[in-house]
Amino acid sequence: MKIPNNPFIGTNYIGFKEKINVLKVLNSKSLFRYHGPKLLFMTDKLENMLKKYLNVKYVLACTNGASALKLSCIAYGIGNGDEVIMSPFTFIASASSVLACGAIPKFVDIDETMNIDPKKIEEAITKKTKAIMCIHMQGQCCDMNPILNIAKKHNLIIIEDTAQAFGSEYDNKKSGIIGNIGAFSLQAGKTITCGEGGFIATNDYEAYQKAKDFHDNGGHRIGCDYPTWTNGGTSYGENYKMTELQSAVAVAQLSKISKIINRQNKLFEYFENYFKNINFYTMRPNLSTNKNINVSICLKFKTDVECNDFIKFMHENGIPFNKYCTKLINSYDVFKKKQGPHKSNYPFNLTDVQYSESDCPRAIELINQTAWFNLSSQLKCKHVKYIISKMEDFRVERQ
Repeated sequence: MKIPNNPFIGTNYIGFKEKINVLKVLNSKSLFRYHGPKLLFMTDKLENMLKKYLNVKYVLACTNGASALKLSCIAYGIGNGDEVIMSPFTFIASASSVLACGAIPKFVDIDETMNIDPKKIEEAITKKTKAIMCIHMQGQCCDMNPILNIAKKHNLIIIEDTAQAFGSEYDNKKSGIIGNIGAFSLQAGKTITCGEGGFIATNDYEAYQKAKDFHDNGGHRIGCDYPTWTNGGTSYGENYKMTELQSAVAVAQLSKISKIINRQNKLFEYFENYFKNINFYTMRPNLSTNKNINVSICLKFKTDVECNDFIKFMHENGIPFNKYCTKLINSYDVFKKKQGPHKSNYPFNLTDVQYSESDCPRAIELINQTAWFNLSSQLKCKHVKYIISKMEDFRVERQ
């Protein structure tokens, strides 16, 4: 039996609404969000829908999740000489956004939830620490309450990297609006998608406006007027504007988000019910405060060998359980060799910045002892029953 392993959740829901919206924009011949012969304001519509869904004051659509992270750093003045605390169990974009601003990531270990360990954060804070980046991995929020308390105590900014968790909740609040600012992705493998694309969300007007100006080449734009760089408060920036075509797809996708989340969580329930009745497998723990968007199954084993044996067994039966990754990002060349894309090795060459390697032994242990399975929205009952039957075979064989 061929088991669906497609991680592209939102992509599987592309249909009539997306096609109609795209055709409307193409027929309008107005693909740029601020100008065109018959502008449909799809990007404005997307931002307004997101504000309502998240219950947040300000949303800014942008080119992708990485640009959303950089804009979040820019919005709060993170730059040369600053440190941002984060987990190394993530995609490199989380750290790249910090480096691109001239700041340095400070890596902190994770706990059993596979998110940053709040108990390890305070000991990593220095006089250079400016922010904590909370990376909500695979649909599950970090434990935000203790992190909020630490941030308040030390006057730190909280940036939420919500790329993998759009639609999840912590303590009855949507992820991404719990801290100072949230960065989201609309890339192909996310809850909803327009291929690429992203956005930031915040209740802080000054931060929003600073990010908005920077994403528009640094100019200050009112409505659809041409931006100005001579109002006494502007600087320079980069071009991170989302197109109307991307927004057309995202608007249709957002209208389906409840259906998407319910489907993912229903799939997860089938597996969860199985695990409740046995004590052989250990699932990734979920905080009582959390409502996840379940995008994967994560199983923790006692040893690397047992985990590898399980993965091998499942592969032999056509079931693609895998390691999530084999290396943490703090082992990448950029950190091991302190090298950047320019020969100066910026920002590691800055005299007031000292990058020091961080030991994250628990993260290394956990990535070696966990097996992950994508909860593809293409899974059907027959697939789930087959997977569970093979998991039961492995359990019986080992007990």
